[in-house]
Amino acid sequence: MKLLKMLVVLLAAASLATAQEYKYSLDLTNTIDDKLMVELEAPKLTGKSVLFYMPKTVPGTYSTDNYGRYIENLKAFDKRGKELSVKRLDDNTWRIFKAKRVAKLTYWVNDSFDEVKDGGAIFEPAGSNIIKDENYVINTHSFFGYFQNRKQLPFELRVKYQDNLIATTSMIDEDASNEADLFKMPSYNRLVDSPIMYAKPNNATINIGESIVEIGVYSPNDVVSADYLAENLKKLLDAQVAYIGDMPVKKYAFIIYLTDGQSLSGAQGALEHSYSSFYFLPEIAGDRALPFIMDVSAHEFFHILTPLNTHSEEIHYFDFNDPEMSEHLWLYEGSTEYHAHLAQTRYDLKTREDFLNEISNKITASRTRYNDALSFTEMSKRILEEDFEPQYGNVYQKGALISLCIDLILRKNSNGVYGIIDMVNDLSDVYGPEKPFKDDELFDQIEKLNGSEVRQFLETYVAGSEPLPLEEVLSWVGVNYIPEMQSGDSTVTLGSIRLGLNENRQLKVDDASGVNEFGKEMGYQDGDVLLALNDQEISITTFRTLIADLNQNGVTGTPLTIKILRDGEEMMLTAPLTRLPVVNYNVLEFDENASEEQIELREAWLSAK
Repeated sequence: MKLLKMLVVLLAAASLATAQEYKYSLDLTNTIDDKLMVELEAPKLTGKSVLFYMPKTVPGTYSTDNYGRYIENLKAFDKRGKELSVKRLDDNTWRIFKAKRVAKLTYWVNDSFDEVKDGGAIFEPAGSNIIKDENYVINTHSFFGYFQNRKQLPFELRVKYQDNLIATTSMIDEDASNEADLFKMPSYNRLVDSPIMYAKPNNATINIGESIVEIGVYSPNDVVSADYLAENLKKLLDAQVAYIGDMPVKKYAFIIYLTDGQSLSGAQGALEHSYSSFYFLPEIAGDRALPFIMDVSAHEFFHILTPLNTHSEEIHYFDFNDPEMSEHLWLYEGSTEYHAHLAQTRYDLKTREDFLNEISNKITASRTRYNDALSFTEMSKRILEEDFEPQYGNVYQKGALISLCIDLILRKNSNGVYGIIDMVNDLSDVYGPEKPFKDDELFDQIEKLNGSEVRQFLETYVAGSEPLPLEEVLSWVGVNYIPEMQSGDSTVTLGSIRLGLNENRQLKVDDASGVNEFGKEMGYQDGDVLLALNDQEISITTFRTLIADLNQNGVTGTPLTIKILRDGEEMMLTAPLTRLPVVNYNVLEFDENASEEQIELREAWLSAK
């Protein structure tokens, strides 16, 4: 009798344990009108009602995207198949009534690559794509949601797919068949951190020590092969791992989607994850695309340092629908960008002159496109707010320059033997993937590891609003800083107007307040939509080519005509083509008369250990 009672208890416990997880399923073979149905066996729920969420924002995007906009016809059922009452509260939230009876949810997911819903386009590396029998981009936050207060339960995802497709992901498939994949994640945060792409086989694998790096490429016209990228990425990864000192993950995935069309978001690039990165890039021949792919890949791969191993509570316990942002984008994005370029320089994938040019461009971009007097920690904390979101791009500019300064301060104080990569590794040892720090305590920990000079720098130039002391810091390594230098070349001018995109993805004049003499003669006004340049159509894909051709072949004094749309009326703006001398700003050069001490510190900075 006791044995029977024990068996009943164990079976009940097993049933309860099974119920305390999400079981998602997705059938790619049932693709209808570029949509997929998601099915969910719900975990055990309680109460009169429960909220079901799709994310408002996700880590790494630093924008409000409302992924629930692409969810249609969400239904809830009890275990007998009876439909339960559901009320949609906003883009991302549904209230499901009689929560304790909920056994199953179904809904349809539309893709974001080819449709813009109200609220704007989603940056493609964070979006979704559904091309029947050919390509499926499954950023998991675009497909799968969670119940209120139940993000920390385990998630199981079963994907049925066509036999001509293959998955690229950092997750491990626990189904041995060739018809379905089974992925298991311990929480919603980990599921969101793990995108998947299904496409026709174009994959390669790189072994880095005991770790495996998988590369999956979707190239619609078979222009770029994964094998070609693997050959070149192997050199980059070897350099990066040598720079870090060790490969901190056992499996990493490069998921690369190449497009032969236009981007709805008007952007290209990548989104980092802890164990993978997703890329949305133009499909051009590998040798032409390689430098850009290498730079982007170098940046994204270094996120295995931050925020994977060093991050704040705001990231560790990320709230997908009411997020609190961390103060430390200078660390998560800025140091990552700096490592990406320095590692390539140290291991001869870039020249030292190229590295200085990169730093020069970042100084110019930071000081001309962004508010250089804005506290970087305040900007980070408030990055989702309307007044601060336009400053986000500065994390790749000034953020990297902050790390440059910290690196050289550390090296100066240690006779060259200790730099920012050592500091980041030491912070990883203090914290790690499962131990977040409190935002307002990070500077204390850095001071404990590295002394008061670095702490004072962070307070003055990162939390504070003082301009970075770049000229002084660079002088320590024998680099001359020249604020302005004429190159002797010339370039055509469109009038020093600032351009942007309208709701139809057409180029328009965002700001004509700073126009030069040519711009005044043209007579631009804010809001003018650019339609054609000398009778050639202007679009976001043709604009650069048109300007390059004008630079090469345009004759000074000949008429330059731009057709615009102003207040619904087409009109022509014309003025004689004007060339201006090219002025290079924030030029950096190695000092030929550098002292022995400066050269020694420079070598410690730029040479491989």
